[in-house]
Order: sequence, then structure tokens, then C-alpha cells
Amino acid sequence: MEEKKNEEQINTEEIKKETVETVNQVKETIKNVDIKNDAKEATGFVSSMFKDPFATIKQIVNDKTNKHFKTAIIFVVIWMAAGLLATLFGSYYSFNRFSFDLAFRQILAIVKAVIAPALSVLILSGIVYVMNKENKKSMITILTAIVTAKIPVIVASVISLLTIIDSKVSLVTSPFASLCSVVSVVLTYFTAKTIFGEEQNSKFFKKFVIIEAVYYVCYVVVSLLGIYIR
Repeated sequence: MEEKKNEEQINTEEIKKETVETVNQVKETIKNVDIKNDAKEATGFVSSMFKDPFATIKQIVNDKTNKHFKTAIIFVVIWMAAGLLATLFGSYYSFNRFSFDLAFRQILAIVKAVIAPALSVLILSGIVYVMNKENKKSMITILTAIVTAKIPVIVASVISLLTIIDSKVSLVTSPFASLCSVVSVVLTYFTAKTIFGEEQNSKFFKKFVIIEAVYYVCYVVVSLLGIYIR
């Protein structure tokens, strides 16, 4: 009983340490972002991702230098910006009927839409990090890999902004978003499988179902706050 308690205490301390290191790394990475050069690198990364996604994910998971972390942050920022624009333009007519109560609710909706993508990545990465006890990877590595698996969803979010011009475009963007969501789940499965270092699908499938189940519970809890993660 005491041994189990000590193990839990060690795990808690490890998670705290990893969280602090991750936050510091994020701050440092954001400071060193060069939009022009990093945007070109991100474009090239997307190209290689679509050419051979599984090889790209393997490379990221096994890369101890975390050289793609900056690119991952850029993708999350793009995703957050897409959520911001979609909510802003969706609220345009509501803002024409100004009231302090309505303005507060709209601003709150914008904040929730902006943080939803980052929260989605953090929650899923956290679940994978905690469950992966045997083949430990740094939180930075897991975050980078999870963001990579989310690229189809990010692309769909950007393309969905076309509905701002004409709502009829949703006839094309909605099915495309659904397709991207399915592709992202497949990539997430392979990403988690690679992180866990599991070779056999039969063994890992149950773990992935648990990961998705825990994520779904988090989704329900977060959605009660009006934040809808994907």
C-alpha cells in the first residue's frame, strides 16, 4: 500500500516537472518564431505530411531534438486564428444589436473558440503522456506528434472560413471537414501507437479505445463550459 502511494507521488512529481519544462519550452519557442521563415518551413512540413504521413509521424516521435515543435505551435496558432475569425464573423449581426450583456457573451464565446484548439491538443497529449508508462516520451514530443495528427482538422478549419463569403459553400466544406476528422482519427491512432512503441494492432487497439473514451469524457465536461474541442 505504501509502495503504491510512493509510486503515485513520484508520478505526480514527474508530471509537475514535465509540465513546467513544457511551459518554459513553449515560451522560449514562441520568442524565437520567425514568421516568414517558419511559415515556409510549415508549408514544406504539410507537403511532406501529405506525401508520407506515417513516416513523418515516426520521425517526429523518434526525434529527441524536437526540431518540429515550433512548426507545431504555428499550426495551433493558425487553428486558433481560424476559430477566432469564424466566431467573429458569425457574431457580426449580433454585434449590430449592441448591449453590454450581449457583448460580454460574444466576447466570452470568442475566447472559448480561441482556446478550444489548444485545449484539445493539451488534453489528448496529457492523456497519452499519463497512459504511456513503459515507452516514455517528453511532453514536447507528444504535443508535436498530436498536432501533426490534427493537421487535416486544422486544414478543414481554415477551408471552412470560405462559408464567411457564402454559406452555400458549406455544402462542400462540411463533408470535407467530416472526411478530415476521420483521417485525423486514423493518424492519431498511428501516432499514439508509435509513441507507445507498440507493434501489434491487436494489443494497442484496446489502449486506443481507452484513450478516446477518456478524451470523450473530457470533451463532455469541457463542453458543459461551452468550449467545444475536436
